[in-house]
Amino acid sequence: MRLQAQREGGLMIKLLRSHAAKIATTSIALVLYALATPRDISAHDRNVLIAGLRFKADYLTPADNGQPMRDIRDVHPSLRQIDAWISSVGAGVALADIAGTGRPADICLVDARNNSVSVLPSPGTGERYHSFALQTPVEGYDQRTIAPMGCLPADVNEDGRMDLVVYYWGRTPVVFLRNDIRELSAGAFTAKEIVADREVWNTNAAILADIDGDGHPDLLFGNYFREGDRVLDAAATGGFDMQHSMSRADNSGGKRLLLWQDAGPDAVRYRDASDAFSPEMKSGWTLALAARDLDSNLIKANEEELGKYRQLPEIYVANDFGPDRLLLNRSTPGTPRFTLVEGTRGFSTPRSKVLGRDSFKGMGVDFGDVAGDGRPAIAVSNISSPYALLESHFLFVNTGDDTAWTRGEAPYRDESYSRGTWTSNWAWDIKFADVLNSSRPSLFQAIGFVQGTTNRWPELQELAMGNDELLSHSGVWPRFSRQDDLSGHDHDRLFIPDSRGKFHDVWPFLGLDTGTVSRGIATGDVFGDGRLAVVIARQWSPSLFLRNESSETGRAISIDLRVPGAVAGTRAAIGAEVRLRLPDGRTLTSVVDGGSGHGGRRAPDIHFGVGQAPANELFDVNIVWRDETGVRSEVVSLTPGRFQIVLGAKDCLSLPIGNDERRGACRVNHVNW
Repeated sequence: MRLQAQREGGLMIKLLRSHAAKIATTSIALVLYALATPRDISAHDRNVLIAGLRFKADYLTPADNGQPMRDIRDVHPSLRQIDAWISSVGAGVALADIAGTGRPADICLVDARNNSVSVLPSPGTGERYHSFALQTPVEGYDQRTIAPMGCLPADVNEDGRMDLVVYYWGRTPVVFLRNDIRELSAGAFTAKEIVADREVWNTNAAILADIDGDGHPDLLFGNYFREGDRVLDAAATGGFDMQHSMSRADNSGGKRLLLWQDAGPDAVRYRDASDAFSPEMKSGWTLALAARDLDSNLIKANEEELGKYRQLPEIYVANDFGPDRLLLNRSTPGTPRFTLVEGTRGFSTPRSKVLGRDSFKGMGVDFGDVAGDGRPAIAVSNISSPYALLESHFLFVNTGDDTAWTRGEAPYRDESYSRGTWTSNWAWDIKFADVLNSSRPSLFQAIGFVQGTTNRWPELQELAMGNDELLSHSGVWPRFSRQDDLSGHDHDRLFIPDSRGKFHDVWPFLGLDTGTVSRGIATGDVFGDGRLAVVIARQWSPSLFLRNESSETGRAISIDLRVPGAVAGTRAAIGAEVRLRLPDGRTLTSVVDGGSGHGGRRAPDIHFGVGQAPANELFDVNIVWRDETGVRSEVVSLTPGRFQIVLGAKDCLSLPIGNDERRGACRVNHVNW
């Protein structure tokens, strides 16, 4: 018996030695898998997170534009076998005050089903006007080869009335200027070309920002396919190039920068300054853009210190099929100039998790307050789909090294894993939004690609693992057409942070829909009650409006921050930064956003959740912005509530709260909830 046991023991040792490498590899893989598997919280802790959180859901109907409802696009003949892939973008949504009510209660909806751009009142805000569709001018273009991709509300001629910038595949963008017709309708907007020459652009991203610091917001567009590519022309001849790499593609459209020059009641003029971008900055299959001043630490800014701060927005470019770009803004009025900056790689950091060096599929981007130190984080959507293409989403958190910018480095490291946002699925738009007014913003994420019945992930995996030299030839691609599915039956994400700052997806527990395909996300205080509503643009299905009816939210400070318009009235103070210090020492920060993201635009308001603060508690709110004279600063003391603040030529220091209080050229309107 003892001899037999010895022999069996010796045999086992031999087997272990002969398979040691395999055993070690398998063990390492299992350990890494265990470490990478997301840990969910207990049901009790989850219920604590979502206590009182409730949304009322309504589906949106686009206006009738005379076009039939469809479920796929006509495309270039060489792209027909992948027409579902090509047809996977084009849904967009924005919240803004289009009707002039003082609240962002109006929706600009881009619906791919009938290629419509609709303006409609948010559900629950009354029948204030009939929904209508904007009519794209067709002179010089074939309407059959054009499709709208997004809507950007912006008072571009600065006359105090909201205009609408619409961008497309198949033509250059158009601005619909609000005219003198009082009743809101299609006739109340006059279509104007932004680019003088007729060109074929294929645009998927647009933002409004004062790029050169002259006090007037400019327009920046990101093109996906190359200019001149007739993607949606079913009668086109010749070949067609797709991306030439899944991780380093640069054979794309470029970035187009249009600097504001002047405007009148019925006109606006821009100058093309796209040559400010180097080839490395300009290239990339851009799906999203975001603008915010990142290199100015304004926590202790005051009137004497303002000379140190440029208050110029950096540009984050989210690129598909290759590295994202962060452009450090070093412009002067009339002369845009940028420097490309990247993060630094530590010993344990994979290269693709370093800002600016990734090989992932950038789909959406947003800036938001995560750490409470006054330095915004950057959330980026990629494709992170378990059992499919498992890359990683990003949550770049500032390291606090403000001197890194002077060394040409971006002081950010990815904390998406430790904070619970690294994986979800095929993701698009992403938005920070404090839906609970807890002072710790949540994250919404639009999910899904192509919905069908046949899973095509095996074919896509094979394509992704193949030779990059073949990718640009659409003829070697597998079929992605009607009834084919790629991540088409999941749900959108709502990540809520716990007390440690780790995010948890609670969407499935709120009674909201699943099995959808989404693109754009817009947020805003639609009802003026201090609670953020959410609109989600869906691709090839009805879009979703979520009224926030949460019962146990904290209080909020909402600010409609405005500056005098160049022509008349006031306009949103795009790019103005606002900071607020909480009693626990954290600093909340936000900006008047000019459209950051993929297909969704939040309302251009400031929204701070301040938790369970007393209704009469005063908060010192620091406002820093740039006008034609340079960088300006105001400090206003506010209680929780909704305000309109018009920034002017004199300080608002210690301005009392009240209705239509005035001091110099500054005005604060307090709207009681």
